[in-house]
This record gives sequence, C-alpha cells and structure tokens, in this order.
Amino acid sequence: MLIVGTDVAAVEIELASGRLACPRCESRLRPWAHARERDVRGDNAVVERRRPRRTICSSCQVTHVLLAEDTLSRRRDAVSVIGTALVAKSRGHGRRSIAAGLALHESTVAGWLRRFSQMARLIREHFTRWAALLDPGHGPISSRGSVFRDAVEAIGVVGVVAVRRFGPRPPWALACRLTGGGLLATRAHPYPSPM
Repeated sequence: MLIVGTDVAAVEIELASGRLACPRCESRLRPWAHARERDVRGDNAVVERRRPRRTICSSCQVTHVLLAEDTLSRRRDAVSVIGTALVAKSRGHGRRSIAAGLALHESTVAGWLRRFSQMARLIREHFTRWAALLDPGHGPISSRGSVFRDAVEAIGVVGVVAVRRFGPRPPWALACRLTGGGLLATRAHPYPSPM
C-alpha cells in the first residue's frame, strides 16, 4: 500500500508520468486496474463511494493499492473522523458521547479507542521521533498525564512542526501518511521508520 493525495486526477497524472515509486524497491509504478470499491464515511456520516487505484511495480512486479491520505487501511471512516474521536477521548469524553456527536454506532468508536489505547505507546514514540526529525530544536513533548493523551499530543506536535516547515495540511492526513495508513494498524510493528 502507498499513501497518496486525495485528488484522484493528480494521482493518475503522477502515476502515468512515473513519479510514484514502489515502496519495496523504489522502481516505477504502473497502473494496474483498481482495488475493490469501498464506502468511506466522512464528516457528518456522509458516505463517499471510492475505488482505490491498484498499481504494479515495473521491476519487482509487486502490486500496491494507492490509498488516499484521508483514509486509513482497513477502516471505513475518514481519518479526520477517527481523529476527532481520539481528541475528544483525550479531553475526557466517553465513547457514548463521542459516538453520538459523530452520529456513529458506539461500538465503532469503542473499537477505535480500544485500538488506539493498545497502540498509544508506539504511536507516541513514532510521532516523537518524527517531531525530532522535522524540528530538532522543538524540544521534548510534554506529558499530558496518560499514554493515550501523550500519543494524541505527539500527533498534534508533529502537525504543528510540519505546518511550520512545509505549510498547512490536514493534521490527520499527515498522521495517515506518517503511519503508512496504519494509525490503528493491527500489525506488530506498523509504522514506517522516519529515519
């Protein structure tokens, strides 16, 4: 899987012009059909039907799905919706009130919160490394009293540091890119190294 921008036409141009590289061997990716169609729930539970582009490496022949940076791997909801829930939880809200505020089923939100809680230490470490890489002079990330809150804070700090360095971009889209779409991944070591 390769994380790309949300503009489908721009991604197709990048692919056709050979500017997308295989994450495995760094050779040129070529178009190769599409992945299975899927629904993505965005803000206000608005559903958008998508069919992600599939590519094949011109050298190693491995196929890759191009996943837009506003979605996470194996998640139906947009990363901004999931991020809203994570921030709300870090501010002390419970899963019922978060789910009601997002017009989603409580079990969906509970699943995100549970998975993030399980991964919080790794997420905090991953984003702390990214903050140090993007701005070595930024200093340490302040503890917020729980590993969950610290992980959300680390994502926020990277968002701020990235804006200073590269200009505005949606913070949760950045989180998606920096985790290779696996912010709530189930793999043992889900995050690509920043170094």
